[in-house]
Amino acid sequence: MIQKLGVFLILVISANAFTWSQVVSWKNKTIKPDAKYSIETEGYNVRVYEFTPVTDPGSTCIMTFTNEKMGMYCFNKSDKALKNPNK
Repeated sequence: MIQKLGVFLILVISANAFTWSQVVSWKNKTIKPDAKYSIETEGYNVRVYEFTPVTDPGSTCIMTFTNEKMGMYCFNKSDKALKNPNK
């Protein structure tokens, strides 16, 4: 009985590592960022990702992450960026 309970607990703990959001999003398309970099700051590890939204190629979105917060800002690409999409 105790062995069965132990196996059950291990299965439950393992199942928590595989969350529902992972199950429903496993077929989602993954895109690579146009650029990714870190910003040197004191006390924070700021990571920045720039990407072009799949549904709006005329825009750019920038996401920033720290250990505590996340932010995102999107804006229209400049005419120069639209003429040179690989830069």
